[in-house]
Amino acid sequence: MIIDVHVHSGQWLNASGAEVKTLIAKMDASGIDVSIVNSPKALTEQNPSGGNKEVFEIVCQYPDRFMGMAAVNPYHGEIAEKELNKCLSHYEFKGLKLHPWIQGYPAHSEITYALLDICEGYNVPVLFHSGTPPYAQVMQIAYLAHKYPRVKFILGHMGLTYQWRQAIEAAKIYDNVFLDTSGITYPFAITKAINEAGVHKVLFGTDNPFLDPQLEILKIKNLHLKSDQWEAIMYKNAEKLFLKG
Repeated sequence: MIIDVHVHSGQWLNASGAEVKTLIAKMDASGIDVSIVNSPKALTEQNPSGGNKEVFEIVCQYPDRFMGMAAVNPYHGEIAEKELNKCLSHYEFKGLKLHPWIQGYPAHSEITYALLDICEGYNVPVLFHSGTPPYAQVMQIAYLAHKYPRVKFILGHMGLTYQWRQAIEAAKIYDNVFLDTSGITYPFAITKAINEAGVHKVLFGTDNPFLDPQLEILKIKNLHLKSDQWEAIMYKNAEKLFLKG
């Protein structure tokens, strides 16, 4: 069993491979059973409803292969709040994706608070893009984890190339901070995260279609994990976070 917690659908910035049939083909080729999918389009457009609806339709069409994750832009205020409530109630999406770097605000900005309040009420995690200065920095997100101890925060890409050390520290300090393996360029950083923060803090992700799922899985396979560690990272941690609350 493999659950991919970081997947995108729909055309965005000329990215190819985000069509649902292509996503499924990549999943099948990589042995991925379920993808948690969000809409990059919904992150940037004034009205995010179109992108989120596309995700909802994908989930309805392939309920055994996809789970939905809402995407909104905090700058859009009440529009974003209303859309998030709809996604988490009517669509039954499993979390929220935020991308401060492309949306243009410090991750710990007060404009995120209303959305985090909603996520706290629904008991769903928030996946942040992390590791890209000056926004989306790990310690900005760690500030939110401190402020919202009942909200679970996933550091997408676990801080990328230059902030993975801070990501591990944040996961060590805060019980509600988790690390997504997609895009981290140093596999040894994943081993360090397992050893220092705990295997229960690490989630498998691919950033499909922007990154190759087969390479992202190979990165984990090359760590030569114990079977219980593999199972925790590849699906059990995600099950607990997204399905059991």
